[in-house]
This record gives sequence, structure tokens and C-alpha cells, in this order.
Amino acid sequence: MNIENKLKSRESFWHTTFVVALFVITTILIYLALPGEARFKYEFQKGRPWMHETLIAPFDFAILKSDDELKAERDSVLNAQLPYFTYQDSIGKEQIAKLKSRIDNLEQSSDSKTTANTEVKDQLVNLYQEVFKRGILEQSISDYAALKGKSDLMLVEDHVGRKVPLGSVFSLKTAYNYLSSGQQQLADKYPSWQPLLVKLHPEVYIHANLVYDEKTTDFEKQKLLDNISTSRGMVQEGERIVSQGDLVTPDVYRILESLQKAYENRLGSNSTEYYGILAGKAMFIILLVLVLFLFVFNIRRELLNSKRDIAFTLLMTVVMIYFCRLVVSTNPQLVYLVPFTVLALTIRTFLDARLAIFVNTIAALIVGFMVPNGYEFVLLQILAGTVAVISQDKLLRRGQLVITSVFILLTYVFAFIGISLIQEGNWDAINWMQMRWFVGNAVLTLITYLLVYIFEKSFGFVSDVTLIELSYSNQNLLRKLAEEAPGTFQHSLQVANLAEDAITKLGGNPLLVRTGAMYHDIGKTKAPHFFAENQAKGINPHEEMSLEESAQVIMNHVIDGVALAKKYKIPEMIIDFIRTHHGTTKTGYFYLMSKNENPEQQIDASKFTYPGPVPSTRETAVVMLADSIEAASRSLKDINGDSLSDLIDKIFNSKIKDGQLDYAPLTFQDITLLKQIFLEKLLTIYHVRMEYPDEKKVKKVKRKTIRLERRKND
Repeated sequence: MNIENKLKSRESFWHTTFVVALFVITTILIYLALPGEARFKYEFQKGRPWMHETLIAPFDFAILKSDDELKAERDSVLNAQLPYFTYQDSIGKEQIAKLKSRIDNLEQSSDSKTTANTEVKDQLVNLYQEVFKRGILEQSISDYAALKGKSDLMLVEDHVGRKVPLGSVFSLKTAYNYLSSGQQQLADKYPSWQPLLVKLHPEVYIHANLVYDEKTTDFEKQKLLDNISTSRGMVQEGERIVSQGDLVTPDVYRILESLQKAYENRLGSNSTEYYGILAGKAMFIILLVLVLFLFVFNIRRELLNSKRDIAFTLLMTVVMIYFCRLVVSTNPQLVYLVPFTVLALTIRTFLDARLAIFVNTIAALIVGFMVPNGYEFVLLQILAGTVAVISQDKLLRRGQLVITSVFILLTYVFAFIGISLIQEGNWDAINWMQMRWFVGNAVLTLITYLLVYIFEKSFGFVSDVTLIELSYSNQNLLRKLAEEAPGTFQHSLQVANLAEDAITKLGGNPLLVRTGAMYHDIGKTKAPHFFAENQAKGINPHEEMSLEESAQVIMNHVIDGVALAKKYKIPEMIIDFIRTHHGTTKTGYFYLMSKNENPEQQIDASKFTYPGPVPSTRETAVVMLADSIEAASRSLKDINGDSLSDLIDKIFNSKIKDGQLDYAPLTFQDITLLKQIFLEKLLTIYHVRMEYPDEKKVKKVKRKTIRLERRKND
């Protein structure tokens, strides 16, 4: 006994150490996730009264422009900024030289060479020089994205830029049309030159000499953007910003936001302030984790007994916090796209609704320190998480998660509109584009269904959906039980009905109880004919065996059931029902027979005792009791209320006396309630039908007489 106590004490010590280590590691990880910057000590909202003392500027700071103002200025700068095109003068000179050479060749082959010819040649060359001087674009103006909405461009020649109207430059097509028209006019004016001009084709000499300079354009664009001032005024030290009770108007709100950013940037600039920030952050995290521990310790203490459950809860919390931290560091606006309610939904699915809501609240408070406008974020996430947990009572069907997502979306939308109306005071000021993040959030919440499957396989959890699938009578192992041991299958169904009804009224997991009851005798499929419910009348294989051998065969159905369940990959939670449904009781019939046949010998009770262990949960204890009561009730010769009540009392007293319920969380009130539930259920199952009388020949009587007789009987 001392050794056993020492082992239990050592196991308890290491378990406690493990749990404490988990909370310490969680505290450290959350501490590292929080940003190291200081936080502004005042909370404020646009359109609400300033609830703090009168605020005086503690130092000089700039009034920052709002994002909308900066965006408008950037758009204005970008619209005014002109694209740059490089003028390549060498291309024009080269093409003009080719044109002159061609004209000279055509003149030499012609008989008429007059002074007028020189004038025409000069006019023709001037026409081409004009086109190249104005500039030729390779594509039409509409094909350049940089020229959309522009009326001018910057032409860079010899590293000097000059503004040129778009209407003065040519594309290859417009240059061709312009030159063709000019040559035709010369031909009409000087008919003698018409044969020569016909041989000059403008497309041969036209080449683009304006090239879009994207690098220079971007450089100049960035220069203009960098010159945009992010502030629009200054607040001097000692200047009053807002008095207590004043409304936070849009202008005051902008000044307060500017002060907040300046304050957070300044604080921590020296070592004393820096270490003070770190200490404050540590105190905040320690307090929140301590509150979580106290909640679990006082409200859900059984969670601390399971390393898996407490590790899963803390791991999910840390992962969600770090995921939000990653999103905020990338783009703070995307934080509302994070499916934060997944944390509450997964904990609700596997553990407990109260725990899910509390963990969701703690996580929201922590993440609220990372995001801008933390009050709004915390409020939205607490509301959405609570609604998610309430709307998903049990995850029994895929459609339930879709409905839950809709409820989450509606919660976000209504809460956000409400907060916006409080802050802005009118519908037009609501940022309706924010709704797209809420829609995306609700859609991403559907990932919970996939996560439930992953966590089941990773942590060994069993969800309600899995329990429904396992309890389906056409499931492979149950079909095997129905075919090979039909009597046992019917017994399992009755036990499932008894236990499910009992745990529903007592308080527990009905789906778990029903599934466990369906599988508790699965080991009997290995040797079904050794069990009375599967034996044909008059055939009993135990007659050819010793009492010890018979007892061993009967007890083996527990060991065989565990092995068979593992082979079919049945969850450990269900296998516990197989292990514990007989606890450490004895095979009563064979043990008593052995004692009666050998009154003078000391019988080894271990040869007639089931391996156990005893039940340690309400669910396994209820199945053990239902199994014993259902089996024993079949042996009653006279079934009535008194006999069933005596039987139930006898079985309960026997289990309590043998210590089978020592570790089950059942109170005396629970036991009394269970007795009543089992009795009512058995009376319903074994109800006695009224025996119909044989038909006899009787004298005819009047209806009135019959009525009188009935009234007397009543």
C-alpha cells in the first residue's frame, strides 16, 4: 500500500509540474507576442464625450493628416505628375539622311533638273524634319497607360526636360498620314515632281524617336510623394486639447490620434521607460494567464487532470494570438479577416462552452493590445465568440456550422454598425467597405470543420459528428456484432437506450454514452456461443469446461473487445467503455459455483475477477450500471415494479460495496436519480399487456344496463 501511495504521489507531482510548466511557457510565449511599444493611457472614441481629466499637450507634436487626406493628396500628385519620354535625335537625323540620299538617286535618274527641284527637295526634307522634331511615339496615345487622363508629357532631350502638349506629337500612324498628305500637296503644287514623289514611301523613313522612360517617371513620382507632408499643423506644449465632458469631434479625434502616436514613439526612448514598459507588459500577461488558471481551477478543475485537454486549450490560445500578431504586423486592417471565433468553436466542440467563451475573452483582451482601436476589436470578438458558442450547441451536422457562420457575420455587422453610429452619428459616415472583411471572416470560419477532423486525429479527441458515425448500426464493427452475435447486439441496443436516457436526465454526453454502450460487448464476437444471449436452446458449451476455464472465456471478452476496437481504429474514449463496463467485479456465477463445489478450499478470486479498471467518469459508470441491470432483469421470473426496484437496489449496493463507483463523479443524489430513471425505463420496456378474454355467448342486455355497470366499475 505504501508503494502504491508513493507511486500515486510521484505521478501527482509530475502531473502538477507538467501543468504548471504549461502555464509558465504559455505566459512567456504570449509575452513575446505582445509588441514592445508603449500604449497611450487614454481611451477615446469619435463622437463620445471625453471621460478623462482635461488634457493638456505634454510636449510639441504635429497634427497628422488622416489616411483619407493623405490618399487624396497622393492621388492629386499622381494625377498632376507627367510621364517622361526620351527624345532620340539620332534616329531623325539618320532617317533624314536616308531620305536625302533617295531623293538624290531619283534626281540623277530623272532628265529634268531645275532650280525648282531644289526648292521642292528642301520643302520635302523640311516636312520630314518637322515630324521627327515634334516626336513620334511607337504606339497610339491611348495605348500608353501612363498617358491616360494626361494632356501633356515631359520630353527629355540632352538631359533637359520640357513639357510638350500631347496633341503636338505623332504616333507612327498619324505621322504616316501627315507625311502622305504633305507629299500629295507638293505633288499638286509641283506636277513635274509627281513621278518622283510617288516613289517616296513615308513608311520607309518613319521610325519612333520617343521612348517611354519608366525609371525616370517613377523616380520623379516618388520624389513628389516623398515631398507630401504627413502633418497639417502643430500643437504647442501646454496647449489645451480637450476638456473633460467635451465631445470628441473629428478634429479633436485627429489631434488625439496624433498625440497617441507621438506619445507611443517617445515613450521608451530611455532605458528606465523601456524597462518599465517591459515590466508592465509582464504584469498584464501574468494577470490574464493567472485569471485563466483560476477559472479552470475553480470552474473546470477536471480539465487540469487531463494533460491533453489543458495542453490543447493553451496551444490553441497561443496559436491564435501569434496568428493575429502576424496579420497585424503585415496589415492591421486585415485583422478582422482573421477567423477569431475558430478558437471558441474548436474548444466548444471538444471541451466546454463556458471554457470556450472565457478563453475567447482572454485571447481577445491580449490581441486588443496589438491592434489599432483595441476597444472596438475586443468588443466585436467577445460578442462574436459568445454568439458562435451559443449557436453551436453541438456539431452534429455540417449545416450547423454554416448557420453559425451566418450568426457570426450578423453579429459583426450589427455590432460594427452600432459602434459606427455611436461614433459618427450618421449612416453616410459608416465605413461600409469594412463589411468585406466580416464576410471573409465568416467564410473562413467554415475551416473549423476541417480543423475538428485534424485535431481529432492529432489529439485523440472525439467530436459529436464522429460519435454519430460510430454509433451507426451499419458501421463495420457493429454490423459484425449484429451478424455474429445477434443476442449481444440486441442487449447492447437496450443498454444504449437505458444509459442514454439516464445520462440525458443526469447530465452528461448522451452521444458518447450511446456509442460506448453499443461497443461495450464487442469482444463477444470472438466466441459468441459462450454467452447465454447467443446460445441456442439446450446447447451450452460451458458444460464441457471447468469453472475456471468458463470464467476465463467470459472475462476475455473485455480483453478481446479492446484488441478488436484498436484493430478497427475505434477512439480511445470509446475503448474506455469496453475496459470499464465490468470494472474489477467477479464473474459471480462461476465464482459462487466454485465456492459451493469446494467449500473447504481457498478459492483464488483473481481467476474470477475482471481486469478493470473501474469507471472514472459519469458516462462509463452509467453504462456499467445499465449493462448489469439490463442483463439481470432478463433473469427475473416475475417482472413487476417491486421486483425491478429490488433488483436495481441490489445491483447499485453491490457496485458501491465492491468499490466500482469510487472514482466515478456521482453523488448520492445522482444515484437516487439513476435508480428512478432505470426503474421507469425498465417498466416501460417490460410493460405487461392486458390479456384479452375468450369470446363467450352471453344474453343480450340493454345499452343502458351496460353503461350503469361501467359506472359502478369506475
